[in-house]
Amino acid sequence: MSQEAVQMVIGRAVTDDEFRQRLIDNAHEACKGYDLTAEELEALEALDAASLKAFAGTLDVRISKTGGRGFLG
Repeated sequence: MSQEAVQMVIGRAVTDDEFRQRLIDNAHEACKGYDLTAEELEALEALDAASLKAFAGTLDVRISKTGGRGFLG
């Protein structure tokens, strides 16, 4: 398993609201270009959307792609 690729996807999901929504809607499509195994994709598909959005909403705006616009979830 490529732990680094999974970390990259999750990190992007919590800092990029558009990517996060694409991941929630269709992880397989959103993760094209990442070197992930079928098991990793299944795990990403199973992420709890509400928890992911809630966590993203707690991040300091300086590390979020919302650029100070706040949580868009």
